[in-house]
Amino acid sequence: MSSAQPDGAVPEGDGAQLPLLLEQLGDLLQAELDALVQSHDPTRIEQMAARKSELCARIESLQRELPEPDAARAQRLRELALAVAQANQRNGAVVAALIRNTRGALDILRSIPPGESAAVYGPRGQTLGAGKAKPLGSA
Repeated sequence: MSSAQPDGAVPEGDGAQLPLLLEQLGDLLQAELDALVQSHDPTRIEQMAARKSELCARIESLQRELPEPDAARAQRLRELALAVAQANQRNGAVVAALIRNTRGALDILRSIPPGESAAVYGPRGQTLGAGKAKPLGSA
């Protein structure tokens, strides 16, 4: 997806910036996926989250400033935006799965039965698994 410059800089020219920023965001989302599933480096993931926020702010600012693009350019922008949205959804699903796995591992360590969680309430308002859970130190 990348025709953006390797140092993250975007060449000047309002008309060219928006597609390049979207491409950079797509590349960053791919790098984020790699970090989520391979390196598990929280510092790197946090840095990427900050960079994503910066790129999104720049993209939103440009969208407000630029005139409506011609039909071909608008189509290209829609395609890039769709690819970025799909990559973001994919990464969100990976994060959700990692959270579920971590909660499951903690529930096992706390001896909470599968399907129950300390944060889930039963029909009478009681915390499910609360009486059965063990502190992590005694698991």
